[in-house]
Amino acid sequence: MTQPMDLAASADHAIVPVALIQPGIIWSCWNEGDALVFDHVEPPQDAPFRWIHLDLCDRRSQRWVTHEAGLPAEVSAPFIDIDIRAQGHWHRNALVLILPDLERDFDEVETGRVGALRVAYRDGLLLTGRHRPLKTPDTLRGRLAGAGPMDGVKALELVFAALGDLVSERTQTILSELLSLEDQILADEAAPDTRLLVAMRRLSARLHRMTVGMRSALHRLEDDPGLPADLATLVSRQGSRLSALDREIIAAQGQLRLLRDELDLQANQRTNENVYLLSVVTALFVPATLVTGFFGMNTGGLPGEHVAGGTTIAAIACAACSGATWLALRRMGLIRR
Repeated sequence: MTQPMDLAASADHAIVPVALIQPGIIWSCWNEGDALVFDHVEPPQDAPFRWIHLDLCDRRSQRWVTHEAGLPAEVSAPFIDIDIRAQGHWHRNALVLILPDLERDFDEVETGRVGALRVAYRDGLLLTGRHRPLKTPDTLRGRLAGAGPMDGVKALELVFAALGDLVSERTQTILSELLSLEDQILADEAAPDTRLLVAMRRLSARLHRMTVGMRSALHRLEDDPGLPADLATLVSRQGSRLSALDREIIAAQGQLRLLRDELDLQANQRTNENVYLLSVVTALFVPATLVTGFFGMNTGGLPGEHVAGGTTIAAIACAACSGATWLALRRMGLIRR
């Protein structure tokens, strides 16, 4: 006789597919002996240090971070959230950072938007994650490929170094392009395309937002008395570097404004010269127009009407009037030499 199925027992022993509990890993690395293993799978649980980069749009990643990563709720909640505001908190021996980063498309072309690189750390485990593709994780992946064994402080320093290098590289690009444009202006070459200046100004604004956001997150951490000494030293050092980078960005923005003012001044000067030339031409042709209008009247008794050289007389009169106008303008100082 068939035994009835015990639904409660079946629920307790339900088989959960592995695909539902594994996080959506983009890449990972872990210490194994004297080497750093780089792969795309979940690291061994007994590895002394693990670093996992997650796709946070994957619900498996959110579930894994919440239930399996061993992070307090105060850390896991902002890590999987979609809020991109810069944050930095230390809770119950765990760290969470939300750091601004430049977004890119899947074909590695920058989108011009600022996204968020999310970082969570506890002893022996570092998690990074993103909701949209970012630039910095690509840099980190390349640097980790040839790196040696890592620990938490080294890994966090690598994250900050990659972000700082990204900001520094973009800032130096702006400065070099500014120098090229200044040389072009000083050489009296063709005026540069203003669209390039607009693009540079937008990039500098994004970089300034990034440095301000990262500095804000680090300042919050510095004010936390429970932060370990080694992390406090790292935060202080990175804060100093970001302050220097922000000063470079502000200097670049100042140069951009000066260059824009110079271009506006040159454009106004060219406009004034064109208006001046048009005014002079108009002033010279008005008397001649009056003469031709007078001789063009369809009335009787016009001078030279029945003379063979009437047209010549009218032309001489037009030239004489324009010449007299020219001399009058010169005498009044309205004609530039």
